[in-house]
Amino acid sequence: NHMQWICSQEWQKTGCKPFFALYSTFLQRAFDQVFQEVALQGLPVRLCIDRAGVVGGDGAVHHGFCDTALLRVLPNSVIMAAIDEPSLKAALTFMADYNDGLSAIRYPRDTVQLTDFECVPFKIGKAHKIRSCKSAKLAILGFGTTALAALAAADCVNPEAIDVYDARFAKPVDGELIEQLLKNNIPIITVEDHSIIGGFGSAVIEEANRRNLDTTLITTLGLPDHWICHSSRKEQLADAGIDVAGISAAALRIFCANKTESPLVVTN
Repeated sequence: NHMQWICSQEWQKTGCKPFFALYSTFLQRAFDQVFQEVALQGLPVRLCIDRAGVVGGDGAVHHGFCDTALLRVLPNSVIMAAIDEPSLKAALTFMADYNDGLSAIRYPRDTVQLTDFECVPFKIGKAHKIRSCKSAKLAILGFGTTALAALAAADCVNPEAIDVYDARFAKPVDGELIEQLLKNNIPIITVEDHSIIGGFGSAVIEEANRRNLDTTLITTLGLPDHWICHSSRKEQLADAGIDVAGISAAALRIFCANKTESPLVVTN
């Protein structure tokens, strides 16, 4: 990995557009090269981060739970997540044209789900609404494939009161969207297959705080601050509360706390 990083940054200097694919867990080992040889030099090397999030039977050492947190601290870095094959292709197209520094796209160890909504081109720092209702009482921002679980959760809880967004970017986050929602007193749930510390949810709270908005309206869901037990990926997502049932439960808690009417629930 160290030598591949050196090769990638040298290729970029010759006019190539290097795309460097690696597992999230191996990114931890090469972080010094990411920092010194790429980010510090302002080189537009493009990372394709596989095995992002929990990895099921691969074992604890392979969980990709901290890549977003590591890369967020690097100036001018851009961090994205894909929810399906079309969005991954759209992200790669965006990355090919992004030349202001390091960019990264993360995706999990999982099968590709088929979706029927339009995949619009990526625009830096902009989320994409994938479920819209007339009078939203809650917004769920899913970073990566958790957005698909959020869609299913909205169907379970109240499809007429929950907007769902494909967040797309953990850096920069969609500050205008966050401000719009919070100024209208619409609670936000963030969901990510990443540590609850330092990831997308943290970035949303930081952006809201920077804009002097009410961060008590934000609920963050992600991987807990303890080691994930060996199990299937499905069971690990459930244990972390970031599957359909976990997201549904979080939404119901918000509706109940706000005494907001929600419909008949809940299907599995």
